[in-house]
Amino acid sequence: MSGSDQQNLMEVTGGSAESLEILARALHVKNAELEPTLEAIASTAVTMISPARYAALTILSRGELIPRASTGQPPLLLDRLQRKLGDGPCIHAAKYQSVFRIEDTGGDDRWPEFCAEAARLEVRSMLCVPLWIDERGLGALSLYADQAAAFSDPHERVAVLLATFAALALAEAQRAGQMHDALGNRGIIGQAKGILMERHRITADAAFGVLSRVSQAENVKLAEIARRFVETGELG
Repeated sequence: MSGSDQQNLMEVTGGSAESLEILARALHVKNAELEPTLEAIASTAVTMISPARYAALTILSRGELIPRASTGQPPLLLDRLQRKLGDGPCIHAAKYQSVFRIEDTGGDDRWPEFCAEAARLEVRSMLCVPLWIDERGLGALSLYADQAAAFSDPHERVAVLLATFAALALAEAQRAGQMHDALGNRGIIGQAKGILMERHRITADAAFGVLSRVSQAENVKLAEIARRFVETGELG
């Protein structure tokens, strides 16, 4: 963290040692447990950025915004509306990796239907910050306030820091998940090879070749062919 970011953090939190302690706890990812970490970051955002009444972390998956952690009911309702409309500030932040701020939902014409519903839910201003890592858009951290023009530039910079932490937690969880899948696939392929070797008295390389040929012929992943063979004893 740079000196200017530290200063912004202290300005927004009022130099609160308690807020810094909360942030430190939020960043502790134990065994890549994603959900508790995202929930902690969402609640930390409300604690540290005082104008925020609610916060939400949403993940962009195949063009769809999926809620993963939130405080309060309005974020869930507004996320649902954005998914229905296929548009909104959180979707824009996630897709275009840009910060979007709504100063007053009563007078913002970029997303009229969304803003009308936000105003009905007593959300007057919003700050949506993208989650990204290695040039990949992962989602958005969104803050909701019940006052107009609630978020300043220092608030935005601290929200960007929190969004960075959330993106790192996501990336770590994805890496752990991919490793778990790879280990699982390797195990099932090994089992299938062992069955083929014993059944046909062939080498490990030959058994792998059998699985590979079936995979190519059926255009199905090798691990799926192996799993089917282990479960049914049939290759085709």
